[in-house]
Amino acid sequence: MSLLTTSEGLGFRDLVFSDLRRYRPDERPTWRGVFTRCLSNPGVTASVIVRAQQIAFRKGRIRTAFLLRTLGMVLVSADFVPGVNIGPGLLMPHPNGVVFGNGFVVGSNVTFGAGVTAGVRQPDDPGGFPVVGDGAIVLTHVVLAGPIRVGMHAQVGANSVVLSDVADYAVVVGSPARQVGTREVQL
Repeated sequence: MSLLTTSEGLGFRDLVFSDLRRYRPDERPTWRGVFTRCLSNPGVTASVIVRAQQIAFRKGRIRTAFLLRTLGMVLVSADFVPGVNIGPGLLMPHPNGVVFGNGFVVGSNVTFGAGVTAGVRQPDDPGGFPVVGDGAIVLTHVVLAGPIRVGMHAQVGANSVVLSDVADYAVVVGSPARQVGTREVQL
């Protein structure tokens, strides 16, 4: 897998505005636009919460990060465990039921559907967290379990269980997920 674009070096504003651009690519991001979208779009609300949590955690404000976790569960029904590292351009049109474990790493311009779970395979045997590459699409009710890598621009079909690595540009479906095709992506 190629290099992964992370949130390293980006501030709260940079991350939130990069996410808003995924929802409204033709608009110049503003705080007014963020606020307006939060009133009508739970995905933008979830994005603001997870970005605030990422920054708080990065600055060592662990209690604040856990309070933001609770806020995410209450407001949009999404559980972002402090410690996730999500690159710019996050898109979650329907964040309800999403659960991201504390070691989960996500590249840039990644899309998640509702009900995605990403974490360790066994709670008593951490073993590692998933990594999702730039430009990937992870559809509704997918489970990403253990130290697997979802490649750049890969697509994971709805209701799939991913237990092993997914190649760049691969399309996978099923339980366990298996490759059924490739994505043609114009960069």
